[in-house]
Amino acid sequence: MEDVNVATDLALCRSCGKTSSFAMVAGGLQMSPDILSTPPRGIRVAKTFRGAQQISYHRIPLAVLFLIPFTAFWSGLSMWGIYGSQFRKGQFNLGQSLFGIPFLIGTIVLLSLITFMLFGKWLITLENGTGTVFVGVGPVGWRRTFAYNRTTTISLRPTNVRYNGVAQTAIQVRTDETTFEFGTGLRREAQEFIAAAILQAATHT
Repeated sequence: MEDVNVATDLALCRSCGKTSSFAMVAGGLQMSPDILSTPPRGIRVAKTFRGAQQISYHRIPLAVLFLIPFTAFWSGLSMWGIYGSQFRKGQFNLGQSLFGIPFLIGTIVLLSLITFMLFGKWLITLENGTGTVFVGVGPVGWRRTFAYNRTTTISLRPTNVRYNGVAQTAIQVRTDETTFEFGTGLRREAQEFIAAAILQAATHT
C-alpha cells in the first residue's frame, strides 16, 4: 500500500518505475488460471503463418429465427405492393416509388443484419504489441487497431449502449493514456476470454 496514493489516484510499479491510475489498476481484469484453456462456444484460436495469435468469434443468435420470416413477410409484402405492381402494369409511378424508399432501406438493413448474424464474425489478431479488431462478413467490414504492452490495463467496462435499460459491457484496453473499447455485441464469456488473451499477450510483450 506504500506504493499507492488513493487521494491522487496514483499507483507506482516498482519493477518499471512508472505510475498509473489506481482506479484503472484496481478495476483491471482478474484472469482465472484456466480461462484460456477452455474457450467458450463460438471462439476459435489459431496461429498465422507469421506467428500472430488470431481469435475468431462467430455464433448465430436465436434472434435470426425471428428476423428471417419477419423480413420475408414484411419486406416481401411491401416491396411487391410498391414496386411489383408497377412492374406488373408496366408503368412507373414516381410518387409511389419515392414512398417506397424507406421500405427499401429498411429491407437492405434487415438483410445486412441477417447476413452478419449468419456469416459474420469478429476476428482479433495479436502480434508484437499491436492488436487488430475486424468485424464483418468475409473481407467486407470495419477494422481498427490498438497497442498493448506490459503496462496495459484490460478491463470489462459498462458503456453508454443500453439493451432493455441495462448498460452493455465492452472490453477496454488502456495503454499509455490511450483507451480503446470494443466488443459491445459479444457475449460475456467471449469478452472475458478475449480480454484474458490480450492480457496474456501484453504480459509477454
